[in-house]
Amino acid sequence: MKNTTLLSVILKDTNNLITSSEFKEAYSLGNSFSRNRKLSFSNAVFFICSALRKSISSEINNFIEDHKYLNFPSITKQAFSKARQNISPEAFAELCRLFVDRYYSLNKNLATWNGFNILAVDGTSLQVPDTKECGEYFGLSSNQNDTKTAVATASALYDVLNDIVVDARITKFKTSERLIAKQHIETIDNTFCPQKSIIIFDRGYPSYDMFDYLNSKELLFLMRVSTSFKLAQSVKSPDSILKYKVKGEIKKIRVIKVKISDEVTETLVTNIYDDTITPSKFKELYFLRWGVESKYKELKNSLKIEEFSGTKPIAIEQDFYASIYLSMVGALLKKDADIAIANDNKNKGLKAKYQSNRNFILGQVFKNIIHIITKNKHRKKILMYILEKAIKIRSQIRINRSCERKNKHPRKKHHHNIKSCI
Repeated sequence: MKNTTLLSVILKDTNNLITSSEFKEAYSLGNSFSRNRKLSFSNAVFFICSALRKSISSEINNFIEDHKYLNFPSITKQAFSKARQNISPEAFAELCRLFVDRYYSLNKNLATWNGFNILAVDGTSLQVPDTKECGEYFGLSSNQNDTKTAVATASALYDVLNDIVVDARITKFKTSERLIAKQHIETIDNTFCPQKSIIIFDRGYPSYDMFDYLNSKELLFLMRVSTSFKLAQSVKSPDSILKYKVKGEIKKIRVIKVKISDEVTETLVTNIYDDTITPSKFKELYFLRWGVESKYKELKNSLKIEEFSGTKPIAIEQDFYASIYLSMVGALLKKDADIAIANDNKNKGLKAKYQSNRNFILGQVFKNIIHIITKNKHRKKILMYILEKAIKIRSQIRINRSCERKNKHPRKKHHHNIKSCI
């Protein structure tokens, strides 16, 4: 159970980081936690990481009861609200960075495609509490009736084969997706060697400037281009090198035509010139991008990332990064559960294939996250207990599903935060 063992190391390092004086000094705002306050900096961070889903008053009472060893004080929701205002959201982003750093530095058996790490960049909109403050901070979106609501933009650089969010951002609604993509890419050097990575982009990202930027970083890419990208669209050959001139300089790009159906042909562009990677392989590679779409569905439907525990922008950003961290904890447990299920069914001659239930695993992560972070002596035991249960609770893998599974609990059309505390 190598992933669970690795997870145990990451969780131990997470605990050491949260409880360190350096972490508090770096991410406490002002002098808010310099005195001996009733609620400590580390306990406030732990509480926010505990996947708040009910009313804050109920969550405080439950947290105190379940985590007596932390000496978490009996406080009001107003006291907690005041305390969290003094914690930078970057504290939770730092926890994500630690997770990613440890994962890639300690994992020597990454899942790859033809020897390449496969990353995908994509963004999505997030419904945030429709308050004046959120509208001013994140921006407003208008519907067909010209009704304006507060909306944020989230973006991720996602390792689709290893189920790891390499970098995530939440920002203003109308922020350029290319700008956010460049911010993601700047983090790669600090995570793992980029020379063996291919980054996949959808049709909102291609531009000659983006090509130049990625080439300057010596990064390989694959992009789908829209119909407005006339030069590439004009190419008729299924696989050709397109030369173009920018500011008097001759440059090149490989253009691939991929037939999706009898009626639909997509145009892809890449700086991968290896002839052994054929158009059919590029088609296979591009469709790996849908992994990031599935990750957003998980974040919105399973992790309820849009059910924020506060109404102020600082609370929204804290919750966002905490959810990203929790998703990666669940991902490592799921890897080992899926491997165990596959090995168990290997010689049974079953027609169907099975996998662990992601929602069950995430539920167990929600329930036990603080225990597995803080309890050094019992961490492995708790993780193995979750893993053993996850192996038994299986779901059939539906291959070539023709229609999307109906969501029994659709997101609200008009967002309202039911856990408002600040």
